[in-house]
Amino acid sequence: MTRGTNARAAIAAEALRMFAERGIDAVSLREITAAAGQRNKSAAQYHFGTKEHLVREIFERNAHEVNARRQRLLDALSTRDPRPGVPDLVDALIRPLAETVDEHSHYARFLAQVSLHPWIDALAAADPEVTSSIQAVFTALAQHLDHVPTPILRTRLALGMTLTVHALAACERSLPPADPDNARRTALLTVNLVDSLVGSLTAAVSPAALDLLANGNDAPASGWTWPLLIGAEGGG
Repeated sequence: MTRGTNARAAIAAEALRMFAERGIDAVSLREITAAAGQRNKSAAQYHFGTKEHLVREIFERNAHEVNARRQRLLDALSTRDPRPGVPDLVDALIRPLAETVDEHSHYARFLAQVSLHPWIDALAAADPEVTSSIQAVFTALAQHLDHVPTPILRTRLALGMTLTVHALAACERSLPPADPDNARRTALLTVNLVDSLVGSLTAAVSPAALDLLANGNDAPASGWTWPLLIGAEGGG
């Protein structure tokens, strides 16, 4: 049992690195198995079945830790203020993910890969508990921003999450090894991302946007990034 558990963890860790560095489509299960030091050439398939299941487990393993960190932030916020404001909520949304980024990490780059169509579909069956804190933040933001039409708020959140993930992925990729200034670089990017999303969420809705909204179908496209997290429950 321990050997199987260790093998599964080793395969997932190696797959995270390889997917982040090379892209999900460019890496085969056999390559992952070999890189993880498994003698059985079919070990990845044995433990995970398909690449989709492996992608989902990597997401769940890492998102679970980020979710717990975000929930602690939300609990601390609610202790100080039962109704935290938009800047504090956005900080709680972004900071826990940004804190995973350093010169040795791969999760932000993995997220940038998996948040694109068609791989985001692999997360459709992911455990909703690993994103419960994101849903809590989206719900609280929707309550603060109830004057913003739900489809527009949903789009702004999607754009904000897309920008956040890809900016953190680029930061993760570019951090020099063992540079003492890396923490400051990441902290500055985090603050800029928070400020950008706060500005986007609280910006006035233009008459042009309202006119287009009133005269068209506002359902998100099937391939839209972050559709799994931004719906009726999370967006308004």
